Amino acid sequence: MSNNTSNIDLSSMSPEIFESLRVAFSEFQENAERLSSAYEAMQADFKKINLELDKKNSELEESLTRQEEIRTYLNSILESMENGVIGVDIEGNITHFNRAASEITGYDVAVVMHKPFIDFFGSDTQEEPVLLHVLNTGKEQLRDEKVMWHSDGHPVPVSYQTAILRDSKGTRIGAVEIFSDISRIKALEKEMQQAKTMAALGEMSATVAHEIRNPLGAMGVWAGLLERDISVDDPRRKTLGKIIEGLSKLNKIVSNLLVYTRPVKTELRKVQIDKVVAEIIDFVQIEIERLRQNIVIERKFCDHPVFVLVDPEKMGQVVLNLCLNAIQAMPENGTLTVHIDKQEDAGHGYAVFTIADTGIGIEKELINKIFDPFFTTKENGTGLGLAIVKKFVESHSGYIDIKSVSGEGTQVKVFLPLLKE
Repeated sequence: MSNNTSNIDLSSMSPEIFESLRVAFSEFQENAERLSSAYEAMQADFKKINLELDKKNSELEESLTRQEEIRTYLNSILESMENGVIGVDIEGNITHFNRAASEITGYDVAVVMHKPFIDFFGSDTQEEPVLLHVLNTGKEQLRDEKVMWHSDGHPVPVSYQTAILRDSKGTRIGAVEIFSDISRIKALEKEMQQAKTMAALGEMSATVAHEIRNPLGAMGVWAGLLERDISVDDPRRKTLGKIIEGLSKLNKIVSNLLVYTRPVKTELRKVQIDKVVAEIIDFVQIEIERLRQNIVIERKFCDHPVFVLVDPEKMGQVVLNLCLNAIQAMPENGTLTVHIDKQEDAGHGYAVFTIADTGIGIEKELINKIFDPFFTTKENGTGLGLAIVKKFVESHSGYIDIKSVSGEGTQVKVFLPLLKE
């Protein structure tokens, strides 16, 4: 600019032109400075915007990370729950299906996810499934009970409740059902009801037994006196013998009935269980020889003594009853195995004696009924022997486990709390 100015002849330039040039140059200088300042300000604003964008991106990334952590946390909670959780979207397709839901229903998560709920949990009737009814009507279902069908076809009783899912604006976006398997509760309710029924029956039976025992005793006495007055050659003596035999069986039933219905009174003592069992087995061996049965007894006892706190007399009755049942299950021949050992179960120590036979066994559908009072598979049985056995064992805080295969034999295990030495 200075070089060009030095070549201009200012003397020949009129004052007006000179002034115009000076003003134009001054304005140019000002505009250039303003442009430079605006550029610097724009650069500063751009830098500020970049910093704000970086901050927003960082906050967004943190928010996404936090949301992912929350989602993972919530999924972990859902997966750790013992209650089943099934969520559906507004179309009725499954969006949530936790581990417990899979275990209760038998369906794999990958099979049901994003599939219509009704395809897996629809009803055979025309009624709409509860979850879909809640989704469509918006009326939530408080706690109730129903039956869900397992993937293999068996019914599963469940306790459940349903709720509507909404977004932040309150718009309905789906529904959720939370449920728990109450099969065990239902089984316990059934057992409790059966126990109440049996208790009432027991009270009635005890009353009846008391009422008929005295007349039975009198009938037995008179029959005995009558038998003495009838000669041995009299044909009526045989008939009288059957009457006496029948009265004896009836008296046994009444006695067993009274034993079963009365509270068990135990005189607990520290005893060596293998000695108690051995004494009964010796008696059973004599009975087998008396009946001339081809039955072999195998004893498998512990090398060391096993002590328990029991009533020896009642536990002897338990062993005797189980052994006699085993013998009766082998009418021709077989092996009676008696085994004694120690065993841990659920953190508790037990003395276990096992009575096993190679007899006719028990049908699968009858195995759960054999300890019920008055249930018997024997022609002349009373149905009280095993019921009394179970009652005696349970009065000692023990329990019985039975396994049987029809045509192969039966194994009965009696668990008694081990006495700590």
